[in-house]
Amino acid sequence: MAESKIVNFYVPCQMDLFQSGTVRSAMTVLERLGDRLQYFSEQTCCGCRFYLEGEISYAKDLAIKVLDCYDIKLPFVIPDSTCAGFMKTQYKHLLKNAYTPTDLSMFTQNVWELCDYIVNVKKVENLGNTFNHKVFYFKSCAARNVYPENDAPETLLRNTQGLELLMDDDIHGCCGANGRFSIVNPAASEALTGEIVSRIYNMGAQFITSTDIRCLQHLDAYKMAHGVDLEIIHIADILKGE
Repeated sequence: MAESKIVNFYVPCQMDLFQSGTVRSAMTVLERLGDRLQYFSEQTCCGCRFYLEGEISYAKDLAIKVLDCYDIKLPFVIPDSTCAGFMKTQYKHLLKNAYTPTDLSMFTQNVWELCDYIVNVKKVENLGNTFNHKVFYFKSCAARNVYPENDAPETLLRNTQGLELLMDDDIHGCCGANGRFSIVNPAASEALTGEIVSRIYNMGAQFITSTDIRCLQHLDAYKMAHGVDLEIIHIADILKGE
């Protein structure tokens, strides 16, 4: 049995607004591991979207609110690689004049994407979950380039009973959802998304999963608009089990 911990649990904006069931799945997984979760309703956006748009002062205000809500000495678990990666890599620069270097270092070292936390902090590689489907794991840009590289999601998926894991390194390009790109270049974004969805569908996948809620929602919008027979599911929903 993994050691019990009190952990900070952070909910990404888009998950909170549109996929509350996935929030519950992530909480269930952590609670089954014996963790007690701290969540504060005062929590808002991590500031990532504002930062990418160049609205640095807004991003800083939101980042300060995050740190002020939570106990920075505790693990900070996030079911999203974009938010986790942004906090881990950018907060120390964004907030360098608002907090001491010691506090910022403590916070960023305690930020964990959900799967990374389960495998590399809790030291659990098999959750005993079942998911009887063919699943393609889409490693998002954030999971590859922003959050520290690790194979925790793949480990947990491979150890899921009944799950056939499909992967292809050539498919892990941008899905088209990156920031303003899909708004400014809708045709190019749709072409990128369409190529990815088509190739995954032709592999025989029934589901696409990822650690990035934005990518999943973007892929889901495409497959619904084009009638593609694929389901989109966040990895936390798989880890909870059927």
